[in-house]
Amino acid sequence: MKPWFLSAILFLASALSAGQSLGQYSKHVTITGNSIAHFQANFGPYEFPAIQQSGVFIWGEDGQTCAEVLTLILYLVPAQTDVAVLIDSTNDIRDSVPVAQHMNCMYETISALLARNPGLKIVAANTPPWTHYNPCTGEDNPDSILNLIAVYNEAYSDHSSGLQATWPNNVRVADVWTPSAGADGWAIPADMPGPCGIHPGQEFQWATSWSHFASPYEALVMQAVRGLW
Repeated sequence: MKPWFLSAILFLASALSAGQSLGQYSKHVTITGNSIAHFQANFGPYEFPAIQQSGVFIWGEDGQTCAEVLTLILYLVPAQTDVAVLIDSTNDIRDSVPVAQHMNCMYETISALLARNPGLKIVAANTPPWTHYNPCTGEDNPDSILNLIAVYNEAYSDHSSGLQATWPNNVRVADVWTPSAGADGWAIPADMPGPCGIHPGQEFQWATSWSHFASPYEALVMQAVRGLW
């Protein structure tokens, strides 16, 4: 028969292990932005299984630009959020918003969030690649789209004026473009099978393509949750 204290230790170890597998982190994580965020509304258990699901909030606004999302940002990112993921650029690309205008919107967005909570960690996803063929128009996307995505992504990661460079203690850029881009810069079709070739999958339907897309920002979120940046 095991001594009572050994049994107690084994019980506590078992309980701790079970707690870790169920979600030992009580941090609050928010994903918001445009329809790419909205489509993920029920993906919390898949993307962040190590976080208590009561603390995961995912919602976005279909078809909206960064400027439109900005008007709602303090609602879309609850005040108790510890780590926020912003997905804001695809519709600006669609509308050919100049990169300087878009970056000003991102600066305003981040500034508003940090003014409310200076300790907030923010992960900004860059623009994922689009498929060359656009099933919504029935035509190939023009090269101007390819070029504008590249300009946006360079601005996000610029070493002097980019988002992390501007807020090194609070912001990281998640590169969701590189894993899904083919050699020609257009998306690998299997990685962007959702509407119009600009979404990683269908609305509210978890799939391998969503997992592939989310992994760069999932890693940064979990680093922030663990206090690694």
